Amino acid sequence: MAIFGNLSDMGLLDLIPLLAHQNGRLVLIHKNGNLDIYLSGRRIVCAQEDRRVLSPSQLEERLFALVEQEDGSFEFFRDERPKHQRGCISIPVDELMLKLVTLKDELESVRANLPLPDTVFALANVAVAYSEPELAEFLDRAWPHLTEGASARSLARALGLPLERVRYLLYKLRTLGAIQPKAQKTETTGERRGLAGRLLGMLKRRFRNLSWSL
Repeated sequence: MAIFGNLSDMGLLDLIPLLAHQNGRLVLIHKNGNLDIYLSGRRIVCAQEDRRVLSPSQLEERLFALVEQEDGSFEFFRDERPKHQRGCISIPVDELMLKLVTLKDELESVRANLPLPDTVFALANVAVAYSEPELAEFLDRAWPHLTEGASARSLARALGLPLERVRYLLYKLRTLGAIQPKAQKTETTGERRGLAGRLLGMLKRRFRNLSWSL
């Protein structure tokens, strides 16, 4: 018999540790699809999203997005095991939950300083970011986009990541100096004088009896 409920009533940070002492398949149902997590011995031993096997970092990203959304539903089927060994992992539940809690707390502490979704960033001193595995992995994926300049919104869409997660990672990269806002094209002095000249010409034609000089 399955256990089921809504994530709005019981969040993931409480649900997964509660079920971790059992063996089985936890199905997280959300607007973008279904996430299947197999639990055994207080460890996550396999994770799939719409039949696609997830790596530990991909699983962390999906769970963090669901923690942020606090939306969706779940079902738990006792004693169900993965049908194959492909993509098997072994992540301690307590360790993963602690990491998610830490990420959530860090995000809340800097939320007011996160870059706007449409601010465009470009690469700068990227070497400093490779000391942190989380930033290094994100930077590798985002590199082709940041080479030309990309915003949090465009990166979230291109990489399939939650917008708030991308804003947080860009904030950390910018703090380290690995990226910087891309300078917007500004008018040159000649362009400004040309515009002023055109405006002056219009005013002269409108008020012919006055004397004008630039």
